[in-house]
Amino acid sequence: MIIIAVTTVSSCKKDLEDRYYNPDQLRGGTSDIVPGLFTQLLTTNKIFVQDYGEWFYLLSGGTSITGYEQVCNRYISYRYDWFSTYNDLTTGNGFDDYPITGQSYFESSYTRLKNWETIKEEMDKRSGQDKTDAELYFKLATLIKVYQAAKLVDLFNSIPYSDAFQGSSGGTEHYFPAYDDPKAIYQSVIADLGELVNTLEASYNQLSEVGKSTFRAQDVAFKGDIIKWVAFANATRLKLLVRISGVEEAYAKPLITEALGKPLPTTDLTWQLWYTIDPTGGGFWLRGLYETTYAAFVPGIIMKRMNYGASTYDEGEDDPRLPVLALPTKYNDYRAISYNIDEQTPIYDGGDRYYPYADDIRSSLEQNAKSMYNHATFQQNAQMPIYMFSLAELDLLKAEIALKGLGATGKTAGEHIRDAVSHSVDFWYWLNQLSVYERGTADAVLYPAKPSAGVISGWADKVGARFDAAAGADGKMEILMQQKYIHLNLLHPYELWAELRRTRHPKLEPFTWRGNVWKPMPERVRYPTSEQSANPDNFRAVADQNNLTSHIFWVPAALRTVVPYWNDYNYE
Repeated sequence: MIIIAVTTVSSCKKDLEDRYYNPDQLRGGTSDIVPGLFTQLLTTNKIFVQDYGEWFYLLSGGTSITGYEQVCNRYISYRYDWFSTYNDLTTGNGFDDYPITGQSYFESSYTRLKNWETIKEEMDKRSGQDKTDAELYFKLATLIKVYQAAKLVDLFNSIPYSDAFQGSSGGTEHYFPAYDDPKAIYQSVIADLGELVNTLEASYNQLSEVGKSTFRAQDVAFKGDIIKWVAFANATRLKLLVRISGVEEAYAKPLITEALGKPLPTTDLTWQLWYTIDPTGGGFWLRGLYETTYAAFVPGIIMKRMNYGASTYDEGEDDPRLPVLALPTKYNDYRAISYNIDEQTPIYDGGDRYYPYADDIRSSLEQNAKSMYNHATFQQNAQMPIYMFSLAELDLLKAEIALKGLGATGKTAGEHIRDAVSHSVDFWYWLNQLSVYERGTADAVLYPAKPSAGVISGWADKVGARFDAAAGADGKMEILMQQKYIHLNLLHPYELWAELRRTRHPKLEPFTWRGNVWKPMPERVRYPTSEQSANPDNFRAVADQNNLTSHIFWVPAALRTVVPYWNDYNYE
């Protein structure tokens, strides 16, 4: 299996090199590696394109980020005795950060961004139109660099930044960079994104005709549509500004107003890889999801936000996204897994078992007593797009801005919530229909018909009314974050974990194990052990943060003692 996986990844890499590193294809016979370096950076794993190994371990045990944030998990019972340490955030025997630390997420973020340095050095050597043509790629590489840097802050807090990415011009002292203050990094990233929003279109317009043609070929994400890049940069900036506003509102508010006046996405920003994905093999993240189907059951905090009536799906009564996100059980209804293991174990032991794979839809429908994520939408979707940003995510950002008075969005928070629901329904039915898995054999289950516009708007109004009626800003944030969980679910678990820690919403189910009721809240992941040995002098400055309970800087002081759990399992 390892040989097959390596061969598949190598073949994809060779295909990329053939298409994007041939000088005759790039510059009419003139050697120019810059466009190819950009494409390689854009498509490398663990930035926008997710990674197989990272995702396998993210789901497999049930005790990593996806499990603790309750996006998905195993059908847990006492047979999984490793959950007995679920509450241990001191020694690390509970929360498993191996998918990040053990899968080299920290280190590889720097090595995979090496192309930024190379592109900068290449650009600096040039003059005239050659330099102008290279400048756009450098700016887009900078966008990718700062995007990834912000993700690292969200996971680790302090990271090496200002002394990193120096290239050969930086000197040997930059081989072991110091750790920067995380708030300063965020503000630097926000400033860089603002500069990119203001200058990307002009840089594109200054390209030569050959340069524009080359860029359209090299930009596998947006096919040369520079306005989409501007919108993505601005949406990312807006997201980071909302995130930092809880600790620096005076700094964030005028910049939020500025961002709201600049281009933002008008369509969902997704794109396809240049090769067909094999969900059961290769290096793409779906293989990790496919191989851990046994850990892809839908938890109650998501299911109970979609299925409000009886266990069956009733159009108009329940969330129209339910059948496109989840599979029905063998009882022809929708049932969530619970984090009350004391009550769930007897159910499992009583015969409510399951089929743990995603390779035979008939066996799944005949044997599963709990609902898994829809195999056609997720595990078996060979056309799964790369996700950058979506209209629903933008709507939810604007809803929070309007709710907290951070800027004028032109609508009320409730109106943005209604928009988010409608856009999310459109997104998930579109994504589901990309799949070709078992077409013609189980269509009614795998590919449910999209409800009418009236049904969708009716449901959006119901969620909006629930939001409007919620008590105070805290009650409304609960509804808002529930919608963010439903929309992003398995597609963006790091984003959801950041939002959970930042807002303390949505509330989770307590973990009940043999009479013990636990409410653990991991706040970050630990640094890789390689930093302690390879960069010891600088590491000492952040060693006190190297645990699972130190807060990321953007968690407001008033929320740091808030534990986001329901008191029991009887919640609306």
